Amino acid sequence: MSERLLAVLLQQGLLLSAAVVSMAALRPLLLKRLGAGSAYAAWLLVPALLLTPLLPRPAQEPLRVVLQATGNAQTLAAPALPAPPPDHAAVWLGLWLGGAALVLLEQARRQWRLARLSERLPAGSSPALVGLLKPRVALPVDFDQRFSAAERELILAHEQVHRARLDNLWNLLACAMAGLHWWNPLAWWAARRMQADQELACDAAVLAARPGALVDYTRALLAAHDLHHLGAPLASRWGSSHPLVERIAMLNRPMPLNRRRAMLLAATVATVSTLAYAAEGPQPKAGAGFIELQLKVERSQGGDKSTIETRVIGRDGERMMMRLNAISGDGPGWVTEPLSITLWPNKAGDSALIKTQISRGEPGVELGRPSVMTAWGQKARIELTRAGSDEKFALELAPTALPPDFQPPKNTF
Repeated sequence: MSERLLAVLLQQGLLLSAAVVSMAALRPLLLKRLGAGSAYAAWLLVPALLLTPLLPRPAQEPLRVVLQATGNAQTLAAPALPAPPPDHAAVWLGLWLGGAALVLLEQARRQWRLARLSERLPAGSSPALVGLLKPRVALPVDFDQRFSAAERELILAHEQVHRARLDNLWNLLACAMAGLHWWNPLAWWAARRMQADQELACDAAVLAARPGALVDYTRALLAAHDLHHLGAPLASRWGSSHPLVERIAMLNRPMPLNRRRAMLLAATVATVSTLAYAAEGPQPKAGAGFIELQLKVERSQGGDKSTIETRVIGRDGERMMMRLNAISGDGPGWVTEPLSITLWPNKAGDSALIKTQISRGEPGVELGRPSVMTAWGQKARIELTRAGSDEKFALELAPTALPPDFQPPKNTF
C-alpha cells in the first residue's frame, strides 16, 4: 500500500513539474500575444495534466506466458507466515505526508490570523478579498485617507472581479498543490506566478470596463503597495507582492481580440494536454527486452513433497502472474488451495533482480514479498518456513536475458 501511494505521489510530482515547465515557457508568449486574462486561464493546464492518469485507457493485462509445465502442482497448507520486514517506502511516505501536513497547517494558521481581523485590516496593508464560500472585502483602517473616491471605486471593482471569478478557491487549489509537493520548488514558483497572473487579469478586466481610468488606477496601485503584508495564502489582495513595474506596464498593453485570444488559448491548452496524455500512458520500457524465468515450486512436510517446474517469459520490469492449482496430494494435511505468484524481473547489468509476491487461497493470503538477485543463468532459491513446523515452501528461479529481437508466442497462457 505504501509503495503504491508513494508511486502515485511521485507520478503526480513529475506531471506537476512538467506542467509548470510548460507554463514557464508559454507564459511570456501568452502575456504578449493573448493578454493577462489568457495567461491566468492557462494555469488550468496544471490541474488538467494532473488529472490525465484518471482518463480511461485501453486495458493492458500483464504479460502471462506459460510455455511448458510438468509435475503436480500443490499449494502450501500452513497458516500465513510472518509478515515480511517493513519496507522503506513507508518511511519516505511518512516524511512526505508529514512535511505536507506541517506546511498546510502553517498556511491555515496564517489564513486564520487574517480571518480574525474581520473587515478592518491594519493601516498600511492592502485591501483583500477574504473567505471561500462567502468572500468579503476586507479594507485597511486608513482606506478612506489613502485613496481618493475614484481610486476606492476602482479598488472595489478589482475585488469584485476576484469574487466573480472565484479566485480564492483557485488560490486554495494552488496552495494545496504546493503544500502537498512542499519539497518541489517548481510547485511554489507556480503558485506565486499563478497569483501574480491573477492580479494582472483582474487589472485588465477592470480597465477593459473603464478605459478612461488608467491614471487613477495607476495611482491606486502605487498607493496600495502592501506595507503591512499579512501573508494570507488564500486572500486575493489588491496590492500584492507582484512587482509593480510589470503590473503597471501591463496596464498600457493593448488587448487582443477576444475571439482570437480564446481560440489560441484553447488550442494551446488542448495541444499540451493531448501531448501529456499520450506521453503519460502506460508504454513498454524502450529497449526493455524480454526475460525468461525457469521456475521450480516445492512444498514439503515430513516425507510428503510436491513439485512443479515451469517456464515463464515477460518484459523487463513488468509484472508477470502465475496461478497454480493443486491436483493431487500425497499425505495428510494437503489441501487444494490455489497458489498465486507474482514476479517483477528487472535487468541489473550482468545480474537480474527479481521481486516476488506469493499468496494462497481465496481470497489470497499473502505469504511474503521476498526479492533475490542472481547472475544470468544462475539459480536463486527462496525458502519460506514457519516456526514450530517442518513445513517448507521453496521457489527456485533461474533468469535468462532473451535476444533483443525475441517475440513471445501469441495467445499463449
